[in-house]
Amino acid sequence: MKLKTFTAKSMPEAMAQVRNVMGDDAIIVSSEEGKRIGGVRIVAAVEARHRPQETAKGKNGEAKKPATRPGKEPIRPYDRAELRAILTHHGLPHALSERIMTAAEAINAPALIEALTAAFDTVLNFQPLADRPHRPIALIGPSGAGKTAAAAKIAAEAVLNGRSVSLITTDTDRSGGIEQLDRFARLMNLSLATAAYPEELGAVIQAIDKAGANRDITLIDTRGANPFSPRELAEAHAFVEAAGAEPVLVLPAGTDAEEAADIALSFAEVGVQRLIATRLDAARRFAGPVNAARSGRLALAAFSRSPFVAEGLETATPLMLARLFSALPQPIIRKTAPSPSSKQSAAK
Repeated sequence: MKLKTFTAKSMPEAMAQVRNVMGDDAIIVSSEEGKRIGGVRIVAAVEARHRPQETAKGKNGEAKKPATRPGKEPIRPYDRAELRAILTHHGLPHALSERIMTAAEAINAPALIEALTAAFDTVLNFQPLADRPHRPIALIGPSGAGKTAAAAKIAAEAVLNGRSVSLITTDTDRSGGIEQLDRFARLMNLSLATAAYPEELGAVIQAIDKAGANRDITLIDTRGANPFSPRELAEAHAFVEAAGAEPVLVLPAGTDAEEAADIALSFAEVGVQRLIATRLDAARRFAGPVNAARSGRLALAAFSRSPFVAEGLETATPLMLARLFSALPQPIIRKTAPSPSSKQSAAK
């Protein structure tokens, strides 16, 4: 297996470098983007014996389809009709769907995955969570969105990378709220602090600072907030202000697209600028986080595929999102119960 790193100003340029140097059979191992690296960095892999294929010509001078290795699917060429079908399947609103289509066509990409990657890179913002954020991170969102599991995953990733972590929860009212995160904390040899009120949270943060702990990351798991309740939004904002934290929205991936947009707009009013999409394993359509990010002007930060802490968060990138959209699931076959008359006929 041969590995090579490519750096470019944008995702389409980096993908073009991969295709030109390593061929269509190259596998994207990882991708990263941001100001720190000055654009986009992609690590690609290809079998050492493989070389990019030259375009073969037929008897009439027409290009032949490139051969593929046994057992490997051929590269899907960019097709406008297929791209529209994909966006329709995921339930994107018409205006956003058209904007993505326009962005994809402007790139003139030869492959579907590249067209989608370039379109998402143009239309959406992506900003991963930092290893050492300059202020605490408060995970906020509706009840049941997966905030506690996300907090545990972020903490576990930090501990595995040698980072020091302070873990706090304000979810003191919900039955089992403290116990769930405390169990995760003890497994990571972390202590869990609690704060029932904004003033108490502010005191906890001050105590951490006075102790000189110099924590690399402080995580705050908050109680669920109804995005359409001014009182609950004000309470969530009070906790964020008391901690001097950055609020990050946590939202299930299968949320209805229009509902997700309304939720994002509500939480944007309390300072949310980034989004973590959870429960990818329990969703078949991913318009929710895309429409939420676009409508609320939020940057996609990370994805969570399962509730298991061992399966950590994945950094959100245009390429990863393109793969999610293009990997259409198999249709569900719904079985209907036989009618009484059919049962009688079968008995005869």
